[in-house]
Amino acid sequence: MEGLSLLPGYNFSDSTTKDYRIKQTFKFLNGFRTINDDFTLYCGGDDCLGNARLAVYNDPTLTYGRPRDGDHEIKRFLPHYVLFDRKSLRLNAYFKQGIFGSADEHCRVRQVRIMYYLEDDTMAVVEKSVDNAGFSQGKLVKRSRIPRPDRPGEFYHWKDLNVAIDIEIYGVVYRAVSCDGYTREFLKSQGIDVNDPEEMPDDPYLRERHLKSQQQSTGQSKNSRSLANDKRFLFLEYNGLALSFDASWNDQLYKLRYFLDDNTISVSETKTPGVKVRGGLLLKRTKVPKNWKDLPSTYPAAYLERTDEDVREYYAPIDLKVGGTAFVFGRRFLLLDCDRFTRKYYADVLRICQPDGIPVPQQPEEGANSGGPAKRLAGEPRDELRRLFNFPKKLRYSLEMEAVRPEDEGREFVLEYSLSDGTVRINEVARRNSGRMAGCFLGAIRVPKPGDDRYYTPEDFAIGARLNVFGHWFVVTGTEPFVYEYMRANPGKFGDELRRNVEGYLRTKGLLGLECSPREEAPCEEGNVECNCSEDGEFNCSEDGKCNCSEDGECNCSEDGE
Repeated sequence: MEGLSLLPGYNFSDSTTKDYRIKQTFKFLNGFRTINDDFTLYCGGDDCLGNARLAVYNDPTLTYGRPRDGDHEIKRFLPHYVLFDRKSLRLNAYFKQGIFGSADEHCRVRQVRIMYYLEDDTMAVVEKSVDNAGFSQGKLVKRSRIPRPDRPGEFYHWKDLNVAIDIEIYGVVYRAVSCDGYTREFLKSQGIDVNDPEEMPDDPYLRERHLKSQQQSTGQSKNSRSLANDKRFLFLEYNGLALSFDASWNDQLYKLRYFLDDNTISVSETKTPGVKVRGGLLLKRTKVPKNWKDLPSTYPAAYLERTDEDVREYYAPIDLKVGGTAFVFGRRFLLLDCDRFTRKYYADVLRICQPDGIPVPQQPEEGANSGGPAKRLAGEPRDELRRLFNFPKKLRYSLEMEAVRPEDEGREFVLEYSLSDGTVRINEVARRNSGRMAGCFLGAIRVPKPGDDRYYTPEDFAIGARLNVFGHWFVVTGTEPFVYEYMRANPGKFGDELRRNVEGYLRTKGLLGLECSPREEAPCEEGNVECNCSEDGEFNCSEDGKCNCSEDGECNCSEDGE
Protein backbone atom coordinates (compact mmCIF):
# COMPACT_ATOMS: atom_id res chain seq x y z
CA MET A 1 0.00 0.00 0.00
CA GLU A 2 2.76 2.39 0.86
CA GLY A 3 4.53 1.80 -2.42
CA LEU A 4 1.55 2.58 -4.60
CA SER A 5 1.70 5.76 -6.52
CA LEU A 6 -0.88 8.49 -5.90
CA LEU A 7 -2.89 7.95 -9.01
CA PRO A 8 -6.63 7.90 -9.50
CA GLY A 9 -7.97 4.44 -8.66
CA TYR A 10 -4.93 3.49 -6.60
CA ASN A 11 -6.09 5.32 -3.42
CA PHE A 12 -7.78 3.25 -0.72
CA SER A 13 -9.14 4.38 2.67
CA ASP A 14 -7.42 2.98 5.69
CA SER A 15 -10.03 1.41 7.95
CA THR A 16 -7.62 1.39 10.87
CA THR A 17 -7.47 5.18 11.03
CA LYS A 18 -9.58 6.63 13.88
CA ASP A 19 -11.29 10.04 13.69
CA TYR A 20 -12.28 11.51 17.04
CA ARG A 21 -13.70 14.80 15.77
CA ILE A 22 -16.94 15.93 17.39
CA LYS A 23 -19.36 18.38 15.89
CA GLN A 24 -19.95 21.72 17.56
CA THR A 25 -22.39 21.82 20.43
CA PHE A 26 -24.05 25.17 19.59
CA LYS A 27 -25.37 26.40 16.28
CA PHE A 28 -27.66 29.05 14.76
CA LEU A 29 -30.95 27.88 13.30
CA ASN A 30 -33.07 30.44 11.45
CA GLY A 31 -31.23 33.24 13.29
CA PHE A 32 -31.73 31.75 16.80
CA ARG A 33 -29.09 30.21 19.05
CA THR A 34 -29.84 26.53 19.51
CA ILE A 35 -28.12 23.42 20.91
CA ASN A 36 -27.01 20.81 18.41
CA ASP A 37 -28.39 17.81 20.38
CA ASP A 38 -28.02 15.25 17.61
CA PHE A 39 -24.57 14.42 16.31
CA THR A 40 -22.87 11.22 15.23
CA LEU A 41 -19.68 9.76 16.56
CA TYR A 42 -17.36 8.93 13.74
CA CYS A 43 -14.99 6.04 13.95
CA GLY A 44 -12.67 5.90 11.02
CA GLY A 45 -15.09 7.92 8.94
CA ASP A 46 -18.03 5.45 9.25
CA ASP A 47 -21.02 5.49 11.54
CA CYS A 48 -19.92 2.94 14.12
CA LEU A 49 -23.19 3.14 16.04
CA GLY A 50 -25.48 2.77 13.12
CA ASN A 51 -26.56 6.39 13.05
CA ALA A 52 -27.51 6.24 16.72
CA ARG A 53 -28.22 9.67 18.19
CA LEU A 54 -26.63 10.77 21.43
CA ALA A 55 -28.54 13.50 23.28
CA VAL A 56 -26.24 16.02 24.89
CA TYR A 57 -28.96 17.69 26.88
CA ASN A 58 -32.38 16.31 27.80
CA ASP A 59 -35.08 18.47 29.29
CA PRO A 60 -36.50 16.50 32.27
CA THR A 61 -39.85 18.25 31.98
CA LEU A 62 -40.46 16.37 28.73
CA THR A 63 -40.17 13.05 30.53
CA TYR A 64 -41.38 13.74 34.06
CA GLY A 65 -43.64 16.78 33.54
CA ARG A 66 -43.61 20.04 35.43
CA PRO A 67 -42.47 19.96 39.08
CA ARG A 68 -45.09 20.04 41.81
CA ASP A 69 -45.24 22.69 44.51
CA GLY A 70 -42.30 22.50 46.84
CA ASP A 71 -40.03 20.84 44.33
CA HIS A 72 -37.00 22.73 43.14
CA GLU A 73 -37.03 23.75 39.55
CA ILE A 74 -34.02 22.60 37.67
CA LYS A 75 -32.64 25.60 35.84
CA ARG A 76 -31.08 25.31 32.50
CA PHE A 77 -27.30 25.84 32.69
CA LEU A 78 -25.84 28.55 30.48
CA PRO A 79 -22.12 29.39 30.38
CA HIS A 80 -20.93 32.82 31.53
CA TYR A 81 -19.95 33.96 28.06
CA VAL A 82 -23.39 32.94 26.74
CA LEU A 83 -25.39 34.56 29.53
CA PHE A 84 -23.64 37.98 29.10
CA ASP A 85 -23.00 37.78 25.37
CA ARG A 86 -23.16 41.27 23.76
CA LYS A 87 -24.05 42.88 27.09
CA SER A 88 -22.02 45.81 28.40
CA LEU A 89 -22.15 48.59 30.98
CA ARG A 90 -21.87 52.18 29.65
CA LEU A 91 -20.65 55.19 31.64
CA ASN A 92 -20.56 58.75 30.28
CA ALA A 93 -17.37 60.46 31.47
CA TYR A 94 -14.89 63.21 30.63
CA PHE A 95 -11.30 64.21 31.30
CA LYS A 96 -9.46 67.55 31.07
CA GLN A 97 -6.41 67.97 28.89
CA GLY A 98 -4.12 70.94 29.60
CA ILE A 99 -3.23 73.26 26.68
CA PHE A 100 0.06 75.15 26.87
CA GLY A 101 1.21 78.03 24.66
CA SER A 102 -2.25 78.95 23.39
CA ALA A 103 -3.91 82.34 23.92
CA ASP A 104 -7.40 81.01 23.09
CA GLU A 105 -7.77 78.05 25.47
CA HIS A 106 -6.15 76.85 28.69
CA CYS A 107 -7.69 73.40 28.97
CA ARG A 108 -9.78 71.12 26.80
CA VAL A 109 -12.76 69.08 28.03
CA ARG A 110 -12.93 65.79 26.16
CA GLN A 111 -16.11 63.71 26.52
CA VAL A 112 -15.76 59.92 26.41
CA ARG A 113 -17.78 56.74 26.98
CA ILE A 114 -16.39 53.96 29.18
CA MET A 115 -17.53 50.49 28.05
CA TYR A 116 -17.37 47.46 30.39
CA TYR A 117 -18.03 44.09 28.70
CA LEU A 118 -19.60 41.60 31.10
CA GLU A 119 -18.77 38.46 29.14
CA ASP A 120 -14.98 38.71 29.68
CA ASP A 121 -14.56 41.67 32.13
CA THR A 122 -12.78 43.83 29.58
CA MET A 123 -13.03 47.61 29.20
CA ALA A 124 -12.67 50.17 26.38
CA VAL A 125 -12.73 53.98 26.23
CA VAL A 126 -14.26 55.68 23.17
CA GLU A 127 -14.32 59.48 22.57
CA LYS A 128 -17.28 61.23 21.01
CA SER A 129 -16.64 62.75 17.60
CA VAL A 130 -16.28 66.57 17.42
CA ASP A 131 -16.14 68.46 14.11
CA ASN A 132 -12.91 70.36 13.34
CA ALA A 133 -11.36 69.33 16.64
CA GLY A 134 -7.81 69.30 15.28
CA PHE A 135 -6.80 66.04 16.99
CA SER A 136 -7.47 62.32 16.54
CA GLN A 137 -10.65 60.94 18.08
CA GLY A 138 -12.38 57.59 18.42
CA LYS A 139 -11.12 54.67 20.51
CA LEU A 140 -8.66 55.96 23.11
CA VAL A 141 -8.22 52.65 25.00
CA LYS A 142 -8.58 49.34 23.21
CA ARG A 143 -10.72 46.58 24.64
CA SER A 144 -8.68 44.78 27.26
CA ARG A 145 -8.55 44.09 30.96
CA ILE A 146 -7.55 47.30 32.72
CA PRO A 147 -5.26 47.01 35.77
CA ARG A 148 -6.13 48.99 38.87
CA PRO A 149 -3.46 51.56 39.81
CA ASP A 150 -4.16 51.31 43.55
CA ARG A 151 -4.04 47.48 43.68
CA PRO A 152 -1.14 45.97 41.74
CA GLY A 153 -2.01 42.66 40.11
CA GLU A 154 -5.78 43.25 40.15
CA PHE A 155 -8.05 44.39 37.33
CA TYR A 156 -11.16 46.54 37.21
CA HIS A 157 -14.42 44.73 37.89
CA TRP A 158 -18.00 45.88 37.45
CA LYS A 159 -18.17 46.13 41.24
CA ASP A 160 -15.72 49.07 41.04
CA LEU A 161 -17.93 51.11 38.70
CA ASN A 162 -20.38 53.80 39.74
CA VAL A 163 -21.56 57.32 38.87
CA ALA A 164 -19.88 60.53 40.18
CA ILE A 165 -16.52 58.85 40.83
CA ASP A 166 -13.03 59.13 39.34
CA ILE A 167 -11.68 56.21 37.34
CA GLU A 168 -7.96 56.19 36.55
CA ILE A 169 -6.98 54.30 33.40
CA TYR A 170 -3.33 54.27 32.40
CA GLY A 171 -2.57 57.58 34.16
CA VAL A 172 -5.63 59.47 32.84
CA VAL A 173 -8.34 60.28 35.39
CA TYR A 174 -11.86 60.05 33.97
CA ARG A 175 -14.84 61.54 35.79
CA ALA A 176 -17.98 59.41 35.38
CA VAL A 177 -21.03 61.67 35.35
CA SER A 178 -23.92 59.39 34.25
CA CYS A 179 -24.84 55.97 32.89
CA ASP A 180 -27.57 54.39 30.79
CA GLY A 181 -30.68 52.61 32.11
CA TYR A 182 -29.35 49.07 31.73
CA THR A 183 -26.19 49.90 33.68
CA ARG A 184 -28.19 51.46 36.49
CA GLU A 185 -30.58 48.47 36.72
CA PHE A 186 -27.74 45.97 36.60
CA LEU A 187 -25.77 47.65 39.39
CA LYS A 188 -28.90 47.98 41.54
CA SER A 189 -29.72 44.28 41.01
CA GLN A 190 -26.27 43.41 42.33
CA GLY A 191 -26.79 45.47 45.50
CA ILE A 192 -24.80 48.58 44.47
CA ASP A 193 -26.25 52.02 45.28
CA VAL A 194 -25.86 54.17 42.17
CA ASN A 195 -25.00 57.83 42.86
CA ASP A 196 -26.92 60.76 41.42
CA PRO A 197 -25.77 61.87 37.96
CA GLU A 198 -23.74 65.03 37.38
CA GLU A 199 -23.80 67.57 34.55
CA MET A 200 -21.35 67.18 31.71
CA PRO A 201 -19.21 70.36 31.49
CA ASP A 202 -18.83 72.18 28.16
CA ASP A 203 -15.56 72.91 26.46
CA PRO A 204 -15.15 76.75 26.74
CA TYR A 205 -13.28 77.01 23.45
CA LEU A 206 -15.87 74.98 21.52
CA ARG A 207 -18.69 77.00 23.09
CA GLU A 208 -17.07 80.31 22.09
CA ARG A 209 -16.40 79.02 18.59
CA HIS A 210 -20.01 77.94 18.27
CA LEU A 211 -21.26 81.40 19.30
CA LYS A 212 -18.96 83.10 16.78
CA SER A 213 -20.13 80.80 14.00
CA GLN A 214 -23.75 81.64 14.80
CA GLN A 215 -23.06 85.38 14.67
CA GLN A 216 -21.15 85.14 11.42
CA SER A 217 -23.63 82.88 9.66
CA THR A 218 -25.68 84.81 7.10
CA GLY A 219 -27.40 81.89 5.42
CA GLN A 220 -30.45 82.13 7.67
CA SER A 221 -32.83 85.06 8.17
CA LYS A 222 -31.00 88.36 8.64
CA ASN A 223 -32.18 90.09 11.75
CA SER A 224 -31.37 93.63 12.85
CA ARG A 225 -28.41 92.52 14.96
CA SER A 226 -26.62 90.79 12.09
CA LEU A 227 -27.29 93.69 9.73
CA ALA A 228 -25.93 96.18 12.23
CA ASN A 229 -22.55 94.43 12.13
CA ASP A 230 -22.48 93.73 8.39
CA LYS A 231 -19.96 96.09 6.77
CA ARG A 232 -21.45 95.65 3.29
CA PHE A 233 -24.95 96.52 4.48
CA LEU A 234 -23.69 99.58 6.37
CA PHE A 235 -21.75 100.80 3.34
CA LEU A 236 -24.71 100.44 0.95
CA GLU A 237 -27.18 101.93 3.43
CA TYR A 238 -25.22 104.80 5.04
CA ASN A 239 -22.38 105.64 2.64
CA GLY A 240 -21.68 109.39 2.83
CA LEU A 241 -23.98 109.96 5.83
CA ALA A 242 -22.61 111.31 9.10
CA LEU A 243 -23.96 112.67 12.38
CA SER A 244 -22.55 116.16 12.92
CA PHE A 245 -22.16 117.82 16.35
CA ASP A 246 -20.79 121.22 17.41
CA ALA A 247 -18.38 120.61 20.28
CA SER A 248 -15.98 122.66 22.40
CA TRP A 249 -12.71 121.76 24.04
CA ASN A 250 -10.12 124.04 25.61
CA ASP A 251 -12.29 127.09 24.81
CA GLN A 252 -12.26 126.32 21.08
CA LEU A 253 -15.02 125.11 18.75
CA TYR A 254 -14.80 121.83 16.83
CA LYS A 255 -16.92 119.71 14.51
CA LEU A 256 -17.37 116.14 15.74
CA ARG A 257 -18.69 113.82 13.01
CA TYR A 258 -19.85 110.21 13.48
CA PHE A 259 -19.81 108.26 10.19
CA LEU A 260 -22.58 105.68 10.03
CA ASP A 261 -21.04 103.46 7.33
CA ASP A 262 -18.06 102.29 9.43
CA ASN A 263 -18.78 103.66 12.97
CA THR A 264 -15.77 106.00 12.96
CA ILE A 265 -15.38 109.52 14.43
CA SER A 266 -13.45 112.53 13.14
CA VAL A 267 -12.81 115.86 14.89
CA SER A 268 -11.89 119.04 13.01
CA GLU A 269 -11.50 122.62 14.18
CA THR A 270 -14.19 125.07 13.12
CA LYS A 271 -13.12 127.45 10.38
CA THR A 272 -13.10 131.13 11.27
CA PRO A 273 -13.56 133.73 8.49
CA GLY A 274 -10.39 135.73 7.91
CA VAL A 275 -8.15 133.45 9.99
CA LYS A 276 -6.05 131.03 7.97
CA VAL A 277 -4.79 128.97 10.89
CA ARG A 278 -8.26 127.66 11.71
CA GLY A 279 -9.94 124.56 10.28
CA GLY A 280 -7.22 121.96 10.96
CA LEU A 281 -7.99 118.25 11.43
CA LEU A 282 -7.53 117.24 15.04
CA LEU A 283 -8.52 113.54 14.66
CA LYS A 284 -8.86 111.58 11.44
CA ARG A 285 -11.59 108.97 10.96
CA THR A 286 -11.07 106.21 13.49
CA LYS A 287 -13.06 104.10 15.94
CA VAL A 288 -12.96 105.80 19.34
CA PRO A 289 -13.07 103.59 22.48
CA LYS A 290 -15.05 104.80 25.46
CA ASN A 291 -12.12 104.17 27.78
CA TRP A 292 -8.90 103.89 25.80
CA LYS A 293 -6.86 103.14 28.93
CA ASP A 294 -9.10 100.27 30.08
CA LEU A 295 -6.68 97.36 29.67
CA PRO A 296 -5.89 94.41 31.95
CA SER A 297 -2.94 94.81 34.30
CA THR A 298 -1.26 91.84 32.61
CA TYR A 299 -1.47 93.35 29.10
CA PRO A 300 2.05 93.83 27.65
CA ALA A 301 1.44 97.43 26.55
CA ALA A 302 5.18 98.22 26.50
CA TYR A 303 5.80 96.18 23.35
CA LEU A 304 2.42 95.07 22.01
CA GLU A 305 -0.04 97.34 20.25
CA ARG A 306 -3.71 97.15 21.15
CA THR A 307 -6.07 95.60 18.59
CA ASP A 308 -9.82 95.95 18.11
CA GLU A 309 -10.40 92.74 20.08
CA ASP A 310 -8.67 94.25 23.13
CA VAL A 311 -11.08 97.21 23.30
CA ARG A 312 -14.21 96.37 25.19
CA GLU A 313 -16.59 99.07 23.92
CA TYR A 314 -16.52 101.79 21.25
CA TYR A 315 -18.62 104.93 20.93
CA ALA A 316 -22.00 104.40 19.25
CA PRO A 317 -24.65 106.92 18.14
CA ILE A 318 -26.63 106.27 21.31
CA ASP A 319 -23.67 107.58 23.38
CA LEU A 320 -23.68 111.04 21.75
CA LYS A 321 -26.19 113.52 23.12
CA VAL A 322 -26.40 117.31 23.06
CA GLY A 323 -25.30 118.63 26.45
CA GLY A 324 -23.29 115.47 27.13
CA THR A 325 -19.57 114.85 27.11
CA ALA A 326 -17.51 112.70 24.74
CA PHE A 327 -14.02 111.64 25.83
CA VAL A 328 -11.90 111.33 22.69
CA PHE A 329 -8.56 109.79 23.73
CA GLY A 330 -8.47 111.74 26.99
CA ARG A 331 -9.86 115.02 25.59
CA ARG A 332 -13.20 116.08 27.00
CA PHE A 333 -15.50 117.48 24.31
CA LEU A 334 -18.76 119.20 25.29
CA LEU A 335 -21.46 118.62 22.66
CA LEU A 336 -23.17 121.97 22.11
CA ASP A 337 -25.55 121.34 19.21
CA CYS A 338 -26.25 119.13 16.16
CA ASP A 339 -27.57 119.67 12.65
CA ARG A 340 -31.04 118.93 11.26
CA PHE A 341 -30.15 115.55 9.73
CA THR A 342 -28.73 114.35 13.05
CA ARG A 343 -31.90 115.30 14.91
CA LYS A 344 -34.05 113.52 12.31
CA TYR A 345 -31.89 110.37 12.46
CA TYR A 346 -32.16 110.17 16.25
CA ALA A 347 -35.92 110.75 16.16
CA ASP A 348 -36.72 108.26 13.34
CA VAL A 349 -34.18 105.49 13.87
CA LEU A 350 -33.23 105.55 17.57
CA ARG A 351 -36.49 107.10 18.86
CA ILE A 352 -34.48 109.66 20.83
CA CYS A 353 -35.22 113.39 20.93
CA GLN A 354 -32.06 115.48 21.08
CA PRO A 355 -32.19 118.44 23.54
CA ASP A 356 -31.94 122.05 22.39
CA GLY A 357 -28.53 123.47 21.60
CA ILE A 358 -26.34 125.19 24.17
CA PRO A 359 -25.55 128.87 23.35
CA VAL A 360 -21.89 129.69 22.79
CA PRO A 361 -20.50 132.10 25.43
CA GLN A 362 -19.70 135.56 24.05
CA GLN A 363 -16.27 137.18 24.31
CA PRO A 364 -16.03 139.64 27.23
CA GLU A 365 -15.54 143.33 26.56
CA GLU A 366 -12.08 144.71 25.94
CA GLY A 367 -12.17 146.89 29.05
CA ALA A 368 -12.86 144.02 31.40
CA ASN A 369 -9.71 143.17 33.37
CA SER A 370 -9.91 139.70 34.89
CA GLY A 371 -6.29 139.52 35.97
CA GLY A 372 -5.31 137.44 32.93
CA PRO A 373 -6.26 136.83 29.28
CA ALA A 374 -10.00 136.72 28.78
CA LYS A 375 -11.61 133.38 27.97
CA ARG A 376 -12.78 133.05 24.40
CA LEU A 377 -13.86 130.29 22.06
CA ALA A 378 -12.42 129.56 18.67
CA GLY A 379 -14.07 131.55 15.90
CA GLU A 380 -14.00 134.86 17.81
CA PRO A 381 -11.64 137.61 16.56
CA ARG A 382 -8.25 137.82 18.25
CA ASP A 383 -6.19 140.90 19.07
CA GLU A 384 -4.33 141.24 15.78
CA LEU A 385 -2.39 144.30 16.95
CA ARG A 386 -0.98 142.35 19.83
CA ARG A 387 -0.06 139.50 17.51
CA LEU A 388 1.72 141.72 14.98
CA PHE A 389 3.50 143.91 17.55
CA ASN A 390 4.82 141.09 19.76
CA PHE A 391 5.58 138.46 17.10
CA PRO A 392 7.91 136.56 17.55
CA LYS A 393 8.84 137.72 21.07
CA LYS A 394 8.97 135.05 23.78
CA LEU A 395 9.77 135.08 27.47
CA ARG A 396 11.87 132.13 28.59
CA TYR A 397 12.09 130.61 32.06
CA SER A 398 13.90 127.58 33.45
CA LEU A 399 11.80 125.04 35.36
CA GLU A 400 12.41 122.04 37.53
CA MET A 401 9.83 119.31 38.03
CA GLU A 402 8.76 118.43 41.54
CA ALA A 403 9.69 114.75 41.77
CA VAL A 404 6.82 112.43 42.59
CA ARG A 405 8.80 109.31 41.63
CA PRO A 406 12.52 108.78 42.17
CA GLU A 407 13.20 108.74 38.43
CA ASP A 408 11.88 112.33 38.12
CA GLU A 409 14.68 113.74 40.26
CA GLY A 410 16.70 116.45 38.50
CA ARG A 411 14.53 116.84 35.39
CA GLU A 412 14.99 120.34 33.92
CA PHE A 413 12.73 122.17 31.49
CA VAL A 414 12.52 125.45 29.57
CA LEU A 415 9.20 127.34 29.47
CA GLU A 416 8.53 129.65 26.52
CA TYR A 417 5.69 132.16 26.83
CA SER A 418 4.61 133.63 23.49
CA LEU A 419 3.71 137.31 23.81
CA SER A 420 1.74 137.24 20.56
CA ASP A 421 -0.97 134.71 21.54
CA GLY A 422 -0.35 133.88 25.22
CA THR A 423 0.50 130.20 24.63
CA VAL A 424 2.97 128.24 26.72
CA ARG A 425 5.46 125.69 25.39
CA ILE A 426 7.61 123.46 27.63
CA ASN A 427 10.71 121.63 26.39
CA GLU A 428 12.79 119.18 28.39
CA VAL A 429 16.54 119.76 28.60
CA ALA A 430 18.74 116.85 27.56
CA ARG A 431 20.70 115.10 30.27
CA ARG A 432 23.21 112.35 29.64
CA ASN A 433 22.42 108.80 30.77
CA SER A 434 18.96 109.83 31.99
CA GLY A 435 17.05 107.40 29.77
CA ARG A 436 14.84 110.20 28.42
CA MET A 437 14.91 111.95 25.09
CA ALA A 438 15.01 115.73 25.13
CA GLY A 439 12.33 117.60 23.26
CA CYS A 440 8.79 118.89 23.50
CA PHE A 441 7.08 118.10 26.79
CA LEU A 442 4.04 120.33 26.17
CA GLY A 443 3.01 121.85 22.84
CA ALA A 444 2.04 125.48 22.39
CA ILE A 445 -1.20 125.84 24.33
CA ARG A 446 -2.80 128.23 26.78
CA VAL A 447 -2.45 126.68 30.23
CA PRO A 448 -5.40 127.29 32.58
CA LYS A 449 -4.92 127.77 36.27
CA PRO A 450 -6.36 124.92 38.37
CA GLY A 451 -9.76 125.78 39.81
CA ASP A 452 -9.91 129.11 37.97
CA ASP A 453 -11.18 130.45 34.64
CA ARG A 454 -7.95 132.35 33.95
CA TYR A 455 -4.72 131.33 32.25
CA TYR A 456 -1.09 131.58 33.29
CA THR A 457 0.64 134.87 32.36
CA PRO A 458 4.18 136.24 32.99
CA GLU A 459 2.88 137.78 36.23
CA ASP A 460 2.70 134.22 37.64
CA PHE A 461 6.27 133.31 36.66
CA ALA A 462 8.16 134.71 39.64
CA ILE A 463 11.40 133.02 40.64
CA GLY A 464 10.47 130.22 43.06
CA ALA A 465 6.80 130.14 42.02
CA ARG A 466 5.04 126.75 41.70
CA LEU A 467 3.04 126.04 38.52
CA ASN A 468 0.43 123.32 38.04
CA VAL A 469 0.52 122.40 34.36
CA PHE A 470 -2.22 119.82 33.76
CA GLY A 471 -1.42 117.92 36.95
CA HIS A 472 2.39 118.27 36.72
CA TRP A 473 3.99 120.58 39.28
CA PHE A 474 6.96 122.74 38.27
CA VAL A 475 9.10 125.29 40.12
CA VAL A 476 10.44 128.39 38.32
CA THR A 477 14.18 128.39 38.90
CA GLY A 478 15.47 131.13 36.58
CA THR A 479 15.01 133.42 33.59
CA GLU A 480 17.01 135.55 31.10
CA PRO A 481 17.86 139.29 30.95
CA PHE A 482 15.35 139.88 28.14
CA VAL A 483 12.52 139.22 30.61
CA TYR A 484 13.79 142.00 32.89
CA GLU A 485 14.19 144.40 29.96
CA TYR A 486 10.62 143.64 28.89
CA MET A 487 9.41 144.37 32.44
CA ARG A 488 11.19 147.73 32.49
CA ALA A 489 9.80 148.63 29.09
CA ASN A 490 6.25 147.76 30.22
CA PRO A 491 6.02 148.84 33.88
CA GLY A 492 2.22 148.91 33.83
CA LYS A 493 1.96 145.14 33.25
CA PHE A 494 4.19 144.03 36.12
CA GLY A 495 4.32 144.84 39.81
CA ASP A 496 7.34 146.22 41.67
CA GLU A 497 7.70 143.06 43.72
CA LEU A 498 7.95 140.89 40.61
CA ARG A 499 10.54 143.22 39.05
CA ARG A 500 12.66 143.16 42.18
CA ASN A 501 12.35 139.37 42.28
CA VAL A 502 13.68 138.99 38.72
CA GLU A 503 16.31 141.71 39.18
CA GLY A 504 17.65 140.06 42.31
CA TYR A 505 17.99 136.72 40.54
CA LEU A 506 19.81 138.23 37.56
CA ARG A 507 22.19 140.20 39.79
CA THR A 508 22.96 137.03 41.74
CA LYS A 509 23.83 135.22 38.51
CA GLY A 510 25.81 138.20 37.20
CA LEU A 511 23.57 138.62 34.16
CA LEU A 512 22.88 142.39 34.60
CA GLY A 513 25.27 145.20 33.52
CA LEU A 514 26.29 148.30 35.52
CA GLU A 515 23.16 150.06 36.68
CA CYS A 516 22.82 153.84 36.98
CA SER A 517 22.64 155.10 40.59
CA PRO A 518 23.06 158.72 41.82
CA ARG A 519 26.44 158.86 43.58
CA GLU A 520 25.73 162.32 44.85
CA GLU A 521 22.64 164.40 44.80
CA ALA A 522 23.92 167.57 43.08
CA PRO A 523 20.94 169.73 42.28
CA CYS A 524 20.76 170.82 38.69
CA GLU A 525 20.84 174.45 37.79
CA GLU A 526 17.52 176.11 37.50
CA GLY A 527 16.00 175.62 34.10
CA ASN A 528 18.64 173.09 33.10
CA VAL A 529 16.82 170.13 31.60
CA GLU A 530 19.78 168.77 29.74
CA CYS A 531 21.53 165.69 30.94
CA ASN A 532 25.25 165.61 31.51
CA CYS A 533 25.63 161.87 31.95
CA SER A 534 29.07 160.46 31.61
CA GLU A 535 29.80 157.04 30.21
CA ASP A 536 29.57 155.51 33.65
CA GLY A 537 26.13 157.11 34.14
CA GLU A 538 27.17 159.36 37.03
CA PHE A 539 24.81 162.25 36.42
CA ASN A 540 21.44 162.28 34.70
CA CYS A 541 19.38 165.14 36.04
CA SER A 542 15.87 166.26 35.37
CA GLU A 543 14.05 169.44 36.40
CA ASP A 544 13.24 168.02 39.81
CA GLY A 545 16.90 167.14 40.38
CA LYS A 546 16.44 163.36 40.18
CA CYS A 547 18.96 161.19 38.44
CA ASN A 548 17.61 158.79 35.80
CA CYS A 549 20.48 157.23 33.82
CA SER A 550 20.32 154.14 31.69
CA GLU A 551 22.89 151.35 31.53
CA ASP A 552 24.57 152.79 28.46
CA GLY A 553 24.77 156.29 29.96
CA GLU A 554 22.21 157.83 27.65
CA CYS A 555 19.65 160.30 28.85
CA ASN A 556 16.13 158.96 29.29
CA CYS A 557 14.63 162.05 30.92
CA SER A 558 11.49 163.73 29.77
CA GLU A 559 10.38 167.27 30.52
CA ASP A 560 8.34 166.15 33.48
CA GLY A 561 11.34 164.39 34.96
CA GLU A 562 10.03 160.83 34.64
